[in-house]
Amino acid sequence: MKKIFFLLLLSLSMMLVGCGSSETSDDAESAAEQSGREGDSKDVGGESIEFGFGHAMAPDHPEHLAAIRMGEILDEETDGRIKVNVYPSAQLGGSRELMTGVQNGSVEMVATSTFGTVDQQQLVVNLPYLFEDFDHINRFVNSDISKDLLARLQDHNVYGLGFWTVGFRNIGNRHQPLETPADLDGLLIRAFEDEMLKDTLEALGADVTVMPITEVYTALQTGAIDGEENPYVITATQKFQEGYDYKTETRHLNNFEIVAANLDWWNGLAEEDQEVILTAYSQATEYYNQLQQEADETYKQELIDEGLQINEIEDYQPWIDAVQPVYEKWEGTFGPDLINSIRELGWE
Repeated sequence: MKKIFFLLLLSLSMMLVGCGSSETSDDAESAAEQSGREGDSKDVGGESIEFGFGHAMAPDHPEHLAAIRMGEILDEETDGRIKVNVYPSAQLGGSRELMTGVQNGSVEMVATSTFGTVDQQQLVVNLPYLFEDFDHINRFVNSDISKDLLARLQDHNVYGLGFWTVGFRNIGNRHQPLETPADLDGLLIRAFEDEMLKDTLEALGADVTVMPITEVYTALQTGAIDGEENPYVITATQKFQEGYDYKTETRHLNNFEIVAANLDWWNGLAEEDQEVILTAYSQATEYYNQLQQEADETYKQELIDEGLQINEIEDYQPWIDAVQPVYEKWEGTFGPDLINSIRELGWE
């Protein structure tokens, strides 16, 4: 009797387990179908990707905000499969270190302005008084000319995604407003590592010292330098105006950050992932351009409100004449056709 009772219990247990397995299987199939339906609208397939994006700007600079936006777009479009870790304020090094870092693969993506040190053709965009206004700049950024320049970086293990304008650069100093280039005589002005910029400032009459952006604030506070030259947005977000009283709207050149990826890392991505990253970059660039153009006026007013004296130049011709030696030096490197093709995108 006990044996019969035991067999009945065993049979009943097996039936219950079978029913449970069926329900679990049905639930799993339902979950899989639901997951598949959710995946129809987002790119959730493939391997998870996590990469770093380094730059030297402050967290409230448009460059950082655009990099964050790029990460948000990728997170949304891939349901978190592609993740971007953004490192602002030169956490991964200054401009030079960011460039070498993306070349050797210690960081996957950067925005930096020093690629002219490995490919001098990149410096053509830094010629003084080359660009007329932001519309001119945007036409260049979206042109075949810019694409051809970026393609040259592949010889240096770099994939160039595009150009982000830093804006027109203006000189600030502790001594006096600048009415003509002669007013720069004897002033020690900081420049970042860019031969074109150095040539331009020297042609205008300044003494020049090359210095990482991370050292500029202290150098201004201690009087180690007389001034710096940057767009309003960088001056304000880096608080450089706390070290001097005068800013002159010299607009001597517009320079660019190049957003670039390590070529080996980029080539190792699936084509579909490259496309989704490029799409996110493109959308972030539109956001960046909007912020950058707004920032030029917004931060100019902020600096004025903080007591910085900003003076505009009525006649730029003496400044344009002063930098002609820069064109004479570099025309052989770039060729007049390249220079003229960029100029003709804007100047009438």
